[in-house]
Amino acid sequence: MSNRNAYLIEPPKDNSKAEQRRYMAQLRGEYQMDQPKLNVGRFLLISLIIMALLAGVLVFSNIKLAQIEEYNLAISQGAAGEVDSSASAYLVARVAAIAVMVIYGLYALVKVLQPKRRKPNRSFWGDMGIYVMLFGVAIAMAFPLIFSVASSLKPLDELFRFPPKVFPQHVTLDNFSDLITTLGQSYVPFFRYLTNTVFITFIGTFGHVVIASMAAFVLAKYDFPGGKTFFSIVVTALMFSGYVTGIPNYVIMSRMGMIDTYWAVILPAFAAPIGLFLMKQFMEGLPTSLIEAAHIDGAGEFRIFWSIVMPNVKPAWLTIIIFSVQSLWNTNAATVIYSESKKTLVYALQQIQAGGIARTGQAAAVTVIVMLVPITIFILSQSRILETMASSGLKD
Repeated sequence: MSNRNAYLIEPPKDNSKAEQRRYMAQLRGEYQMDQPKLNVGRFLLISLIIMALLAGVLVFSNIKLAQIEEYNLAISQGAAGEVDSSASAYLVARVAAIAVMVIYGLYALVKVLQPKRRKPNRSFWGDMGIYVMLFGVAIAMAFPLIFSVASSLKPLDELFRFPPKVFPQHVTLDNFSDLITTLGQSYVPFFRYLTNTVFITFIGTFGHVVIASMAAFVLAKYDFPGGKTFFSIVVTALMFSGYVTGIPNYVIMSRMGMIDTYWAVILPAFAAPIGLFLMKQFMEGLPTSLIEAAHIDGAGEFRIFWSIVMPNVKPAWLTIIIFSVQSLWNTNAATVIYSESKKTLVYALQQIQAGGIARTGQAAAVTVIVMLVPITIFILSQSRILETMASSGLKD
C-alpha cells in the first residue's frame, strides 16, 4: 500500500467485529476508501456492445473459413480456379476474437464483482493474473468432458474426420436414438440392466459407508490391543489395486457360494480400505471432550456414533460416497456374474461399444451415459465435501 493511501485509513469507530474487520482489511490493502463506485448498468451496456462486435467478427471469420474450405475442396476435385490462400488471415482473426472475448470477459467479471467481494490480491492486475490462471486450469480439466459430450452429438462422418473438431457442425441425437434401439433389441430388457446396476451401487455404497465409519470410530477413539497393527494393514492394503485382489476375491466368493450373485460384487465393496482410512483420519480430528460429554449425559455408543460423530464427519463420508459410486457404477462384474439377467448396465454398454466401426456413434453416447451419474453425484456433493467440520473450533 502506498503512503498516500495509508493516511486515508480510518481507525475503527467502535469495538464491533465489523469495524475491526474493515480496519484490518484496509491495512492489508483489500479495502480502498477512495475507490469510485462503478456504474454497473453503463459498464454492462458497453461490455455487451464490445462482446457483440467480437462475436460478429467470430461468426464472419467462421463463415469465410467454411466458404474457403468448400472452394478449395472443389478445386482439389478438378474444378476450375486457383486455390484460395487467404484462410490463414481469417483463422488469425478468429483466434484473436476468441482470445479478446475471453480476456475481456474475465476483466468484466472481475470489475463487476470487485466491489462486492474481497480481492484475492492487492492489485487489479494481480487479480486478473489469478483469474486467468484459474480459467486456464478449468479449461484443461473441462475439455475431456466437453469433447465427450460434443462427440456424442456428432454424425458418423464427423466422428471420423481428421483432424477432429471439438464441436459438431451438424448437431444430431441419432447416436442416442440408435443406442436405445440397439438396447431394445437385446434379449434382456434395458431396464433390467439399469436395475441391477442401481441395486449394486446403492447397497454397496451404503454398506461401505456404514462399515467403514463404525470401524474407523473404534480405531480413532478407543485404544485396544492390535489396533495400530490393524490400521497398518489397512494402509498397506491401499497399495493394491482391484486387479491384484481380483483372484483372491474370486476364490473367497467361490468358496462362499456367492459366484453369479450380486453379493460377489457388493461384499468386496464393503471392505474397500479407502473408506476406513479416510474416516479414521477425519474422526481423529474430533475432540475427545465432545464424546466424553455425551457419555456423561448418558448417551450410548451407537447414539454417540450416529447422532454426534457422523454429522461432524459429513465431508468424509460424502467423499467416500463419490468414490464408491464411481467404482460400483463403472464395474461390469463380468468375472463374477455370468447370468445375463444379472449383468450390469456397463457390461451391456461395453458390448455395444465392441460392435465395430458402425457403432462408433453409439459408443460416444455410451461414454456420456456412463460418466453422467458419477459427475452428477459429485456436483450435488462438492459443496459439502469442502465445508469445515462443526467441531473444528473446539479444543481438548
